[in-house]
Amino acid sequence: MFWRVLYEIFVIMLVITYAILLSADFSIHPLLTDEVMNKVDTGLILFLVIEYAIRIWRAKDKRKFVIRNWFDLVAMIPLDHYFYLARFMRVLRLVRILRASPFLWSIVQSGSIRRVFGVVSMIMLWSSLAIYLLEYGVNSNINSFGDALWWSIVTTTTVGYGDISPVTPGGRIMATILMLTGIGMLGALTANFAAHWTDVHDKPRSDSDRLTDEMKKQAIRHVQDIEQLTDREYETLKESLDLLYRRTRKETQESGEKEDR
Repeated sequence: MFWRVLYEIFVIMLVITYAILLSADFSIHPLLTDEVMNKVDTGLILFLVIEYAIRIWRAKDKRKFVIRNWFDLVAMIPLDHYFYLARFMRVLRLVRILRASPFLWSIVQSGSIRRVFGVVSMIMLWSSLAIYLLEYGVNSNINSFGDALWWSIVTTTTVGYGDISPVTPGGRIMATILMLTGIGMLGALTANFAAHWTDVHDKPRSDSDRLTDEMKKQAIRHVQDIEQLTDREYETLKESLDLLYRRTRKETQESGEKEDR
């Protein structure tokens, strides 16, 4: 468990670092150069190759593994020396390392977190646009939409660096709204992240739960390759689905009885 959590943290830091590098303007950074970025890409490709090799070594059916994970192979192609493909390949690698973390990838697929993040993002963008329209040309510290977005983030988190502050009545009203709602919005977002982390890593699971999950994964894999199944494998799939249906119904009923108690 410790090494799994450590790996998750490493991948999360890798995703954030690589995303920042992709958005950086190398023309204004004396230390960040194309040569440094090429070295980062080489190191990242090496990491992906090692991670892929470990996964394919552990896979039972290597042929199906390669077919299902074709995207991983594409992301490892070193085409960065072609100018027009460099940024595209780097975006592919960003998605690839995102998928390397079960926690991050499950966040992308989580409907509840997407809804909360969508609400927070909508309010942040709305406040940023409002403050930009109200303060641009009046406030010397807001010269672009990026400045307005930075102000919204700082205000929502109630950090208050003081580098940007509204000077118009409308801007101050927006600041008041963000300060009053910021704690609640971020609290909901961080609570969802924390609960999701617990579900992925720390939630105790019985042997029955693990068996049910494994049966679901096996059934999904067989359904995806249904055109390649033999008659015997198809009959086995039907029996597995029937057994899985009865197991999940029983677990749902038992869970409902516990809640009634």
